Amino acid sequence: MALILPWAGLAVGLLAVTLLLAAWFWPQRFRAAGGVPFATARRLRALPRFRQLVRRQLRWLLLETAALLVAIAGLALLIARPVEARPWEQARGNRDIMLCLDVSGSMAPVDKEVLRSYARLAEQLEGERIGLTMFDASGVTVFPLTDDSAYIRDQLAHAEQEIDEGEVIGTRVGDSGTSLIADGLIGCLERFDHRDKRRSRTVVFATDNQTSGQALYTLEEAFTQAHRDGALVFGVVPIDNSATATEELAQATRQTGGDVLPLAPGADVTAISDAVTRTERAALTRQPRLESEELTWPGVALALMGLALAALARRWRERE
Repeated sequence: MALILPWAGLAVGLLAVTLLLAAWFWPQRFRAAGGVPFATARRLRALPRFRQLVRRQLRWLLLETAALLVAIAGLALLIARPVEARPWEQARGNRDIMLCLDVSGSMAPVDKEVLRSYARLAEQLEGERIGLTMFDASGVTVFPLTDDSAYIRDQLAHAEQEIDEGEVIGTRVGDSGTSLIADGLIGCLERFDHRDKRRSRTVVFATDNQTSGQALYTLEEAFTQAHRDGALVFGVVPIDNSATATEELAQATRQTGGDVLPLAPGADVTAISDAVTRTERAALTRQPRLESEELTWPGVALALMGLALAALARRWRERE
């Protein structure tokens, strides 16, 4: 546990103790100056009953003072603002998942499996947001990051239909060629919003990693940007993909904490989302983060306990 404002807490504690001591000693001066002497005072103090009552009063007074000191400690602790640093594990409700699909002809079967996998996941969202971008010669955002599960399922089904029809509108703009892999990934990374918030950002990157044109970015530059953005990139490739292209993509994704899943025809579609989830957990374990959680309950508990005990001690003291 650490304190954000230790000196403020110490100052409040010292001030409160000073006031308590002043309240203890100051009235005694006036009682001593204004007392009335009488001849039998020594005899009265020698009585066993009198001594018993004095001891009881002193015990209750000491208990009341100790209780007030506990309450002061609680108040000082609240002012000092204690915090506890703990490893931060990404909750499901803080996940942003951007589906980034290469829709060149060879990727259609894999793309459809990815869409079906996340259509199932959309049925059980708990705060996660899913977005979809598709690219070939150019990229197009089918829908931005959202947690509207009904909308996500509708859009994923529509995207699968477009892929079946052979061409996704907006993905063949320009004359730089097709399958511009690095440019497509850069475009997907730019779709992440709320950069000032702590969220788990994952790109599900379905591609065969076989560029057929003049891209603006290299694959290394694209993955450097992903690493800089704190985005985990998980690749999904056809099972019969070029070994060289798959290995190059695997090495690049591992730089971000991700991996590559070769997808066989007819594979269980949940294997994609399950593999991504496992990879996210592993990446968070390898790169633990710390977050500070303010602890108010110890100070509140001490203050309330001290005040309650002080009130009880005073009540019993006045009864004696």
